[in-house]
Amino acid sequence: MREGDEVLSKLLKLSKPSLKKTGMLLVLLLLIMTLSSSIAVAAGPLGVSTQYPGISAQPGSSVSFPLTISGTGFVDLEVVSIPSGWTAIIFGAGKKIHQVYVPSDDVAAAELRVQIPSDAKNGSYDIVIEASGSGGRARLPLNIKIDTDASGADKIEVQYPALSGPDTATFSFRGTLYNNSGRERFYSLGAAAPDGWQVAFKPAYQSNQITSLSLEAGKSQDLDISVKPPSGVKAGTYTITAAAASGSEITKVDLTVEIAGTYRMELSTPSGRLNLNTTAGKQGALTLELENTGSADLLGINLSASTPPGWAVTFEPEKVERIKAGEKQQITAFITPDSKAIAGDYIVNIRASAPETSDSADIRVTVQTSTLWGIVGVAIIAGVIYWVVTTFQKYGRR
Repeated sequence: MREGDEVLSKLLKLSKPSLKKTGMLLVLLLLIMTLSSSIAVAAGPLGVSTQYPGISAQPGSSVSFPLTISGTGFVDLEVVSIPSGWTAIIFGAGKKIHQVYVPSDDVAAAELRVQIPSDAKNGSYDIVIEASGSGGRARLPLNIKIDTDASGADKIEVQYPALSGPDTATFSFRGTLYNNSGRERFYSLGAAAPDGWQVAFKPAYQSNQITSLSLEAGKSQDLDISVKPPSGVKAGTYTITAAAASGSEITKVDLTVEIAGTYRMELSTPSGRLNLNTTAGKQGALTLELENTGSADLLGINLSASTPPGWAVTFEPEKVERIKAGEKQQITAFITPDSKAIAGDYIVNIRASAPETSDSADIRVTVQTSTLWGIVGVAIIAGVIYWVVTTFQKYGRR
């Protein structure tokens, strides 16, 4: 008898209960094998998620959502709902993508970048991401709450945003630029300042001026922002806005410079010539020009003069009540030499004095003798000559 026939004979000899139990075991074994095969072949559940699906942001800012995709195989990604006027793009490894591959028993990563319009109103806005693949479909609802006071956007922080000093000072502000986005950013640096003001950016503790820089996500850079006012700027408070622009997003900070008053004046003449021609005993007039070259107004300016003995000097006006910064005022000096002064050059020192500062000018006065004395001298000489002639004639005939 063959071996197979022997096995069959043994099975036939089994009782009916034994056969029934054996059949049930066979069915159960086949069922377990089928389920195991199905589990091994079927793909894992498809899903898309992010750690923080709801955030607050400012109008005009750019926000990012890191995405985690689970499942197996190729998964398509799509933004299926977004507010009007908004822009949302999915990136992977810095490139715009629409599909990811998820290895078995693993996940894939991507990033959703959303650009918010600068005119977006305060409120709540929804965005929906859909993932689809062999494991089905999955949706991820996201929410952005627009708040003009929201944190998390890029920012510039300045340790001391208000400084004061004279108009000759250079003001140095220490600031820090923060990249609070989820990706590396390139920033252009600039400033809005009053006319004539100079603004420069330098990396902290370095001497090289820069106009741009690149920052990795979550990183910051210390900056030295130097502000130089123009020469002679008036005393007052000035605002300079420093900015870092990345694409359409601009981060700003206001810097305040308070120019303390500086007091300077210059005394001269409109033509710059410091001389006067006059006659002994006669009053001569000279126009002076007093200029406020400081950054603060000058008040209560007194005028005085140092002259040779017997001379007199008066001024019109006698006192200058106020000259604003950068302005000029003309003054007339009336100079009268001594009537007995002989012809020649003399120096008259004129001084303008305010409580805070002063200046002076040396005026060269050329004195000429009066024509009357010349006539008198000529008459005396003529009389002497006449007397000599007549005397000679009278006594010469004897």
